[in-house]
This record gives sequence, C-alpha cells and structure tokens, in this order.
Amino acid sequence: MTPPLGKAATSYDVAILAGVSRSAVSRAFTDGASISTETRKRVMAAAKELGYHVNFLARSLQSRRSSLVGVVASAAESPFRAKQIKITAAELVRRGYCPILLSAETPDDIDNLTSSLFSYNVAGMIITSGTPPESIIAECNRLSIPVVLVNREANVTGADQVSMDINQGGQLAFDLLKSAGVQKFCAISPRIPTYSVNGRIDAYVSRCQKENVPLQMVEIDGQSYASGLHAADQIAAHLDKIDGVFCGTDLIGLGVMDGLRYRHGLRIPEDIQILGFDDIDQTGWLSYNLSTIRQNAGKLVKAAVDAMQQRLEAPASAYQQHIIAVEPVLRATTRK
Repeated sequence: MTPPLGKAATSYDVAILAGVSRSAVSRAFTDGASISTETRKRVMAAAKELGYHVNFLARSLQSRRSSLVGVVASAAESPFRAKQIKITAAELVRRGYCPILLSAETPDDIDNLTSSLFSYNVAGMIITSGTPPESIIAECNRLSIPVVLVNREANVTGADQVSMDINQGGQLAFDLLKSAGVQKFCAISPRIPTYSVNGRIDAYVSRCQKENVPLQMVEIDGQSYASGLHAADQIAAHLDKIDGVFCGTDLIGLGVMDGLRYRHGLRIPEDIQILGFDDIDQTGWLSYNLSTIRQNAGKLVKAAVDAMQQRLEAPASAYQQHIIAVEPVLRATTRK
C-alpha cells in the first residue's frame, strides 16, 4: 500500500496499514506516551514503508504545544556567529526542540521576523541580533512565549538575558596588553556601534583613561577582515604612538595582522602587539596564532536554552540576566 504519486502519506494511511487506530499512531510518535512495544513496532514499520513523517507544525497548532524555537541571528558569515548558530541549533535539537533560523540584517528585519514567528506557534525565541520592540516582547509575554536575548542591550524588560561579561572583557584586554609590556595603547572600534563589540571597547578605553596611558583610537566601517586591513594602514601611519592594539573582534585582528605584516613589513609581536576577541577557530591557525579573549559560545548557548526552559516552567518568575565570564587565550601575538 502506497499513497498516490505526489501525495504524502497521512497518519490515517499508517493506521490502516498497521491495523491500529489513528490515536495509536499519534502515541507511537509521542515521547513518553502509553503504547505497547509491539504496537509501536507495527506503526513504525508501516510509517517506514509509506514514507510517513510527522507534521510537527500541524501538531503544534492543534495541541497548542510546540517544539519549534525561533532563532534570530545576523552576520552568519562571521565565524563567531556561525559557530554560535551551529551550537544553538545542536543544543536545541539535543533537548527535543526544532530550531527555525531567521536571518535579520536590519532593525526592520528584527521587527518583521520576530512578528512572523507568532504564526508558527513557537515555544520560545532566542535572539542574538538586535532587540525586538517593546510591543513584540509584550505580545510574547501575553502569549507566554519566552524571549531570551543573547549579548543584547541590558535595559530591556520582559525578556531573560544572557551576555558575556562586557566590562570584564575590556578590562582584561587592558591588563593583558599592559602585562605584555605595552605602553602606547590603541583600540579599533566600528563606526556603527553594536552592544557587545563597542561595549568591550568602551570598557577598555575607560580603563586606559583611568590609568592615564597614551591611547589612539582607530575607527573602521565594519567588523570584517577587510576593515582590519584598512585599520592596519591607519596604525602603520602612527607607529610612533602605538605599540599594542586591541581589536574589537578576532576577524578584525586577522586583517590587522596581515595588513601590518604584508603591506608594511612589521613583525608581530616584536614591533607591535595585537590582541583579538572571541577566539574563533582561525585564531589558532599557525599562520596567525593570535592572542585573544574567549567568549565561550557553548556556555552562552547553554545558559540561553536553560533560561528559555526555566521560563516555560515558571512563566511568572522574575526575569534574569546571566553573565558569562570571558577567558584569556595567550598565543604568539603578545609577549605574554
């Protein structure tokens, strides 16, 4: 027995072939449901023969319970963001959820995409890019849909938040360069601010000012490798004022390294020291071996999914902000 060509098998088809009721088919595909081992085997054999797959979206709409989780992200081409997305999807699947990934590149995208998730009856939302407007967060609260913001602005109500320790990151960057012998400091900062990157740069700058050390600021258009190459040209023009550079991201740092080495013939760390941030995989490549500060994507993701599940279990509990410490990773671009 096979369904007509071009027509997907239904639970009714499975029930007929297996000689069971449709409710038995539903129980067979529901974790923890009461069903005998023999009946489950018959259902699964029939489903395999027919090529039947459960329509989880339809099931969630009927039951008002969902395993779908919206994940809103941007800049998926960034190595750290790509790693974060990959770990988030894997962690959600491991816990029995089905992630829906939406890419948001502008503030309007954030509004539209988070609104669209209401149509999928999602169990929760994990947002790593931008911050949805208060009206959408309020609607999530009304519908008991948990919202977890990752590395986003701290002054948001109605959502749980998970963030790496931005202040610690900037302070640690200063301490690492200072202990490596840097006397003339530099910070590379994107012109278009983002909460986490510019937040750690601001903490670094504040510490430099507090310690009353020389500081040069280099502004760039983005957070890309190409932006780092451009920053290298600006740094090379002011070498008498700079002997240590804190890059807002590792990707910027890799561009800075290549620009200084191959365009300007500088030795790292002999002539100038470079420190990145994120600890993307490429920083450990032998061609870079970049000293950096690790924000642990795995810990961020685990805390975010934990927060979502806790909110599902206790929707009326106080909203929490979870801060994840960062860690130094010293390699060959600083003098330790």
